[in-house]
Amino acid sequence: MELLVCHTTEEYWLLDAVGSSAKITTEEQLAVFAADFGLPASLVEGHRERLPDAPVLDVHLALHSGLLFAEYSARLAEAHARAGGRAFLARFDRRRDRTGRRVRAWHCADIPFAFGNLHEESVHFLVGGPPGEADEELSRRMTGAWAEFAAHGDPGWGPLDGSARSGGAVRVWRTAAEGPAGGAASGVREGFRDLWRTAGLPLLAP
Repeated sequence: MELLVCHTTEEYWLLDAVGSSAKITTEEQLAVFAADFGLPASLVEGHRERLPDAPVLDVHLALHSGLLFAEYSARLAEAHARAGGRAFLARFDRRRDRTGRRVRAWHCADIPFAFGNLHEESVHFLVGGPPGEADEELSRRMTGAWAEFAAHGDPGWGPLDGSARSGGAVRVWRTAAEGPAGGAASGVREGFRDLWRTAGLPLLAP
């Protein structure tokens, strides 16, 4: 059975943008967050080292993105591949700066690109307003990949061999101006995977 999994590189930033996340802005609050979720200090320190100029809030959002979305997505694809299935993993990494507001590669931002409905006004908050030519071109590439997968089980890049550690078999979606679409994830975001592998992934419970 074929499986296609995609997550964005800044998932939890959306929850912050809509006011659905606690504002973790001090080192003390970050330590409490980590303790509450059973995250080791080495994981927090590793994120901080890879985001040296980022405020505490961004370190927290990066950690929470991995905790709730990115790691589960990647590990699902890896487990499927290890069990003998064909698993394809992608990361959405497109951003936009417009009218003084930065739209990140946050939760659900990939969906309008994959389904080709960027012009719908209802999704403009997610993608930063009406699409430009580069956005439309990215959407055509993504829609084509999803359609090929649905029709033939192959989105156009290689399946995982059981591990997404190297990023070599992971498709990264960006506009042409942001970098090669097929390249591996950036060093910072790819580095997060190694940190999580060392730290483990706590099971979340209500």
